[in-house]
Amino acid sequence: MKWLSLKEACAYAKRSRNTLLRHIREGKIIGNKPDGRWVVDRESIDNFYRPELSKKALEIVRSLRQ
Repeated sequence: MKWLSLKEACAYAKRSRNTLLRHIREGKIIGNKPDGRWVVDRESIDNFYRPELSKKALEIVRSLRQ
């Protein structure tokens, strides 16, 4: 997992802080607050906001393994 700060995650996802926090609370994105600061899993952002890209990437990886 590649963890991003909440600020980095907002810039990466092109979403507001409140939107990301709502999606974390709803369980749509993986986020954690281990030391009082939010960290967000970049891959979960990709999977939630860009599912078509994630599917393409998965297809590419699978084709390379064959």
